[in-house]
Amino acid sequence: MNRRKFIRDSGLLTSSLAWPSLARAADNWSGGQIQHIIPLANHDSITLKVSFVEPQRNPILRIGSGVIEGVQTDTLGRFWSFIASGLESGQQYELSLQQQGSRYAESWPLSTSPSLDTEAENVRLLIFSCAGGPDNAQTDTGAWRYLPLSTRQRLFTRALTYAPDLAIGIGDQVYWDQNIARRWRGDARAQANRERIWGKYGSFDEDLPVYGSPNEATLTGCLDEQIASLYGTNFRSTPLILTQDDHDYFENDEGTDDIITFPPRNFTSQLGRASQQLYFPEYLPDLNRPVHLAGSARNGFSESYGSYRWGSLLELLLYDCRRFITLAGPTAVFVEEQSERWIASRTADENSTRHLIHIPSTPFGWSAGKWGEWYPDFLQPGGQLGIENPKPYWQSGWFQQHQRILSGIANQDERIPIIVSGDLHAIGSGVITRSGTLNFENPVHSILAGPISTGTGWPSGVRGIGAQVPTDLTVEERVHPIENNGFSIFDINTDTIEVRQFAWLPQQGLDAIDNLEPFSSFSISR
Repeated sequence: MNRRKFIRDSGLLTSSLAWPSLARAADNWSGGQIQHIIPLANHDSITLKVSFVEPQRNPILRIGSGVIEGVQTDTLGRFWSFIASGLESGQQYELSLQQQGSRYAESWPLSTSPSLDTEAENVRLLIFSCAGGPDNAQTDTGAWRYLPLSTRQRLFTRALTYAPDLAIGIGDQVYWDQNIARRWRGDARAQANRERIWGKYGSFDEDLPVYGSPNEATLTGCLDEQIASLYGTNFRSTPLILTQDDHDYFENDEGTDDIITFPPRNFTSQLGRASQQLYFPEYLPDLNRPVHLAGSARNGFSESYGSYRWGSLLELLLYDCRRFITLAGPTAVFVEEQSERWIASRTADENSTRHLIHIPSTPFGWSAGKWGEWYPDFLQPGGQLGIENPKPYWQSGWFQQHQRILSGIANQDERIPIIVSGDLHAIGSGVITRSGTLNFENPVHSILAGPISTGTGWPSGVRGIGAQVPTDLTVEERVHPIENNGFSIFDINTDTIEVRQFAWLPQQGLDAIDNLEPFSSFSISR
């Protein structure tokens, strides 16, 4: 049986083309032909992940005077990747997607970052977390499990008015847990609400491959809504990094007698990798990041461990704490060991950039009692976090790795020690002055960037407690984490990092988003 006949007989062709109607964002810019564009750029390259509403044949990207042929990443030809290398640093380019000389849409601008040795004076970052989730996710009571796509897009529209040079979405680009949801179905009402919110996606067959089977249509049906329709083409001139956390492998992190969800099993790992291959860019090559790190390819592109430079002003280290997690007791890790050594070496190299920011998928400084955290804290019978009743299946090695990473950050002599993360569905900030036996003369700033999509899934409701300082840490909280939707803007210059944090809840009304102002603003200097 040839591939085309298999696709037709399996229903992939018709299913895949039907799914995008679930929640496709209106795209006046391309006349409805382009479903989404997510770009990423560094000092000499630009890459795009693009999806079209209908399958295409041999689209090209014109960038300046160059022509880049697209690489098809799906079976049908709706998804394409474009990579332009050898570009000039700090240069604005005009980009255009075309086929046989005809444009899909008007050209648009996108800039490369400054060269590595450029003494850049400033850069602005937009950072947020937890943007995934189905549209129209209302329960039978009318409560929104996740904010509607239109509301999330309105938050992004407000954030983009600040014209960031780079945007970063930390983890949980999708919410559709598999094993946990099947095992813990709840009562009839809970099952009905799950079917109401997620039933439109169908189901996966783990005995079939992700690509070239009905699973591909199921995956793109889900992610066309949760990623492509959310971002549309609104970020086409703003480089966007999307990192992965537990839900990006289609599970919540859980450790019980019944199930342990991480490290991800083969099928959910393949789903996570396919999500990135289709919808958002891998990290671009970096001469200071080895090509042999876990999740990296020979050409230098990386899926799990990334870096980003803005001249000699700023370096970002971004790391997935789920894909390579181990359960080895005192030697267990969240971050693969070779990659941890790379992170340590970049942190110690203070001659490369004026500032360095760590962006892990799992936060430092707070706990909500979840299994897959750095900390052993667990919800106790009295309703508070503690360690008297141990957290089942928690691995002591996770905290030991936490100590090594945190110590390296605090030991920087010249740079501001800072971590930005998400996951906890909260916005807040504080300074870590002690962790276990480590007392920091140079305390570490930890910032929770703010969740975009959370509706009713706040930790205080789901687990009975919100984000708290772990038992074995001392954190001077600038803003105790609050369960609001929002985002953070970082203005980084030679001497300081200026932070503005924005928070919103539905009871404030949608119109409040359009003029949203920071509820917390502060400056960090060394």
